[in-house]
Amino acid sequence: MKYDEFEPYYTEAENLYKVHGETNSDSTEPTHSADYPYPAVSHETEMQKIYEAIANQGLHPSTIPLGLTRQEDDPTSDSEESCLVPALKYANVTLKTQAKVLSLHTNPSGRSVKGVEAEVGGQSYLFLGDIVVLACGAINSAALLLRSANDSHPKGLANSSDQVGRNLMKSLLSSVVQLSTKPNNGSFQKSIYVNDFYWGDADFPYPMGHIQNSGGLLTDIIFAESPPVFSIVAKLMPNFGLKQLATHSIGWWAQTEDLPDSNNRVRLENNKIHIDYNPNNTEAHDRLIYRWTDVLKNIEKSLDGFRTGFLHPRAESPLQVVANQCGTCRFGDDPLTSVLDRDCCAHDLDNLYVVDGSFFPSNAAVSPALTIIANALRVGDRLIERLK
Repeated sequence: MKYDEFEPYYTEAENLYKVHGETNSDSTEPTHSADYPYPAVSHETEMQKIYEAIANQGLHPSTIPLGLTRQEDDPTSDSEESCLVPALKYANVTLKTQAKVLSLHTNPSGRSVKGVEAEVGGQSYLFLGDIVVLACGAINSAALLLRSANDSHPKGLANSSDQVGRNLMKSLLSSVVQLSTKPNNGSFQKSIYVNDFYWGDADFPYPMGHIQNSGGLLTDIIFAESPPVFSIVAKLMPNFGLKQLATHSIGWWAQTEDLPDSNNRVRLENNKIHIDYNPNNTEAHDRLIYRWTDVLKNIEKSLDGFRTGFLHPRAESPLQVVANQCGTCRFGDDPLTSVLDRDCCAHDLDNLYVVDGSFFPSNAAVSPALTIIANALRVGDRLIERLK
């Protein structure tokens, strides 16, 4: 499938999630059929200075596209705000909370899913339907399919290819910290990204990845999952508490794509989820971090509030951070090597669709979120056509 097939759905997703951004500022961006629906966010004062210093190095910083509602009580345009709440206005939509899906049950032929077994508020239920759409995230969707094995599907539902759960990808993600002598408020919005090294550079002609600032470290949830970096910072600034460390730090994320590997997988053992994962493409990731650290050292020479020659602590996100999980039910034309067809319907079952990050055959060095949303909208159109 080509980008042109997805592009209308990217535009639809950007409108649905109220994305703020600017087109044509990043040479690695593909063409857009429309501008973002809202203008890009402004950089916090100190970040604007850093933005300009990066540009003065001959690089091409850009403003991160962000989904925002601008509401004080819920400023981010997440799926609850953008999709779930509007959907609940329809009479034929019901939301079950405190619910856990335990298994999918097929008809006697094994060609269709007819029942969804779930526990809701401590009670067991069996929901029946003509079409079943699975969107539990790449890890839990794969686990549910494996857990639903039966006589017709002894290796798990949709798993005649033995690909369910395999090729787990989650991006190589490391945090890099600049230490500042000037305080910031610790809660500013992330706003800068740099893709100058996405496709490599003169010294390494292979993709390295994506750089973006984390936003204020008091508000970055994923950054909080990388405690080793704060322990390093604490040693360098021993008289500072956690809040002082956060308000005297600028965080950056370095993100590199990991490659599909059938040995990186989700599996079940005694009905418990196990993840086998060994990072790959690590040289590209290390080069990206070293290259970005050099950039930071250079810009700090022209910026007030940074000590030149100071260390830049870094830490890799642990396995538990799987925010970019994808790949465990890859789509493709060949049922022998893929789980889903082009419309994300299982090759082995005629009414089961998977529309989370599982369908990715390969990963990228940017968040998969917009592609997941766009693909869900694309598959939604196919389901509308099927129901006519």
